[in-house]
Amino acid sequence: MHSDNSIRLFWLLLCVFCALTDTTNKVLGPEVTIRELEITSKVAFRYADVVVRSLAVNTRSHAQEVTFEVKLPKEAFITSFLLVTNNKTIKAVIKEKDEAEKEYRKAKTAHVIAGHVTQQEVRDDVDIDVFEVVVNVAANADVEFRLEYEELLQRHAGKYSQKLFIESDHIIEKLQVRCEFKDKQKFKMLTYKTPFYTERVHVVYNKGMVTKNGYYFNEIEWKPSKREQENADKKLESPFEIEYELEVNKRGGMVLINEKGEFTHMFSAPCDESKIMMKQIVFVIDISGSMDGNPIEQVKEAMTSILSRLRTHDFFNIILFDDNTIMWKSTFQQATSLNVKAAKYFVEKSVKADGSTNINEALLLAVDMFDKELPADMNGNLGKIIVFLTDGSPTYGETDTTAIRRNIRARNYLNGQICCKSSINTIAFGRYADMDFLRVIAYEHEGILTIIKETESNVAGELVKIYKDIENPFYKNLVFTYQVNDQLLPRNNITQTQFLQYDCGNEIVVSGWTYPKVPIRPTVKADGAQNEIAFKSVPTVLILHDDSVILSRLVAYKRVKLLLKEAETTLYPARRETANKMALELSLKFGFVTPMTSLVVTDYSKSSTKDYIIARNGDSFKSAISNPVHILLCLYLYFLV
Repeated sequence: MHSDNSIRLFWLLLCVFCALTDTTNKVLGPEVTIRELEITSKVAFRYADVVVRSLAVNTRSHAQEVTFEVKLPKEAFITSFLLVTNNKTIKAVIKEKDEAEKEYRKAKTAHVIAGHVTQQEVRDDVDIDVFEVVVNVAANADVEFRLEYEELLQRHAGKYSQKLFIESDHIIEKLQVRCEFKDKQKFKMLTYKTPFYTERVHVVYNKGMVTKNGYYFNEIEWKPSKREQENADKKLESPFEIEYELEVNKRGGMVLINEKGEFTHMFSAPCDESKIMMKQIVFVIDISGSMDGNPIEQVKEAMTSILSRLRTHDFFNIILFDDNTIMWKSTFQQATSLNVKAAKYFVEKSVKADGSTNINEALLLAVDMFDKELPADMNGNLGKIIVFLTDGSPTYGETDTTAIRRNIRARNYLNGQICCKSSINTIAFGRYADMDFLRVIAYEHEGILTIIKETESNVAGELVKIYKDIENPFYKNLVFTYQVNDQLLPRNNITQTQFLQYDCGNEIVVSGWTYPKVPIRPTVKADGAQNEIAFKSVPTVLILHDDSVILSRLVAYKRVKLLLKEAETTLYPARRETANKMALELSLKFGFVTPMTSLVVTDYSKSSTKDYIIARNGDSFKSAISNPVHILLCLYLYFLV
């Protein structure tokens, strides 16, 4: 998300100016408080719809500024925003960026209340999106904010997790978090952790209540009193965190389909230690000068823990790089206790920060390792994984990131066309890592980008957590097909049909669309540790009524994500243009704020033309009349593009 070229970060400024008084831009005082904060999350088949509502009150006799800030998961799409103040409701509308600009100019010419979205490059190391609104609240008045967003919860190491961000430096009179979870699979476990405690609170270890529609249902409600907030050891600084597990069947997951023919396949498999593949894994570690000090020591600590987690039937190697590359061994080594001990010694003695950053040479060397002849005792299918960590961008050797991408694809793609010999999982360490480049490398090679903040207190723990997510390769070369009316559904109707590798703690989510009210027959074929596996009786569940709408939005969400990914990774301009156009159409249809769309606010009410003067950010403006209400909305959205 960030880089030496700065992070691709969408700073969306929505500025709404009402007629100003002399009290604008005052410092927020204790007389302006957040009286109410309510977060309502409804999760249906892993797809979350979250509404954040906040009520701020100004008890002073003059206007005061109040800030409304919501942190969002990086994978979320905002779907709506509105505020209510002075008996007026102002609602944002999602439009294509050029249309938003035209709407803004039209409103500005008419002297009505208006605001629109712009974007800027801003460097930051936070792996979240931030929505912030600053409002000057009239004397003895209040303002209500409502923000809604949607996201698909991810499964990592067997658990789904959700973070709801709550931050306040004072007691909130009415604070409430309410979460509902329903699914067609039974719950094994559900826990939550409040901002006040470091330990998780046990909730349930049963299947969940069964609803009349055949869902397994669980809920959480947290309403800390003022006294509880006063007596808490920690303030409202950490997120409200939820984790849950679902029972996993052995039949290839589950397909959910509605009467319109839209479907989503949630594929997972239970972990069986005897069926986990042996793996070849290469750790590629940046030891350039910028890693000096605490970062390099944290990497050493993490590698010691990760090497200890290797199974004895795994094979591994380590590549260190600055201007040059240093290989621990010329070939893969089995993870015997003797070899693991030797590797730890190598890390301790050789991991020293110095020099520049030769990313191209290091990654090509790692990819080429998988072309070498396998040891005689490496039987069966193998998981093939590269873990690449850097805190910067290429500064030595080949420094053009597009050229590096082409070089790696030429080596790692089969015949230069089909992904891949090995997955490449990238780790961006700190704010100066080239997030855009690392994200695309991961996308292009069936890997995952993980961002570790400079301020992270437990970097070693985070690195070990990343490794846990990829340490159990279970299937390779997965192919998903769907048969309708005795014919295979075209690939263009499916978000993705082939996957290089599956780790048994994770989940593959495939969405698509077919004819209305027609049965679908899914099949998944894959290579297991010793033989080919075929799932031909995947359970299919019909989703009806309001839940059908949720499923439609989930399918659209997956399609937009895939199109944005395709637009970013393709090397062909025509394909990029097509993907962006399709992503825009879906974003507008379903109301998603994405890199292709903008939020715009206009108010053509009768009073607005005489009560409000509009000014864009950076323009000069003056108050036309002494109106007590001044609203300045500053909306910051940080997107992983």
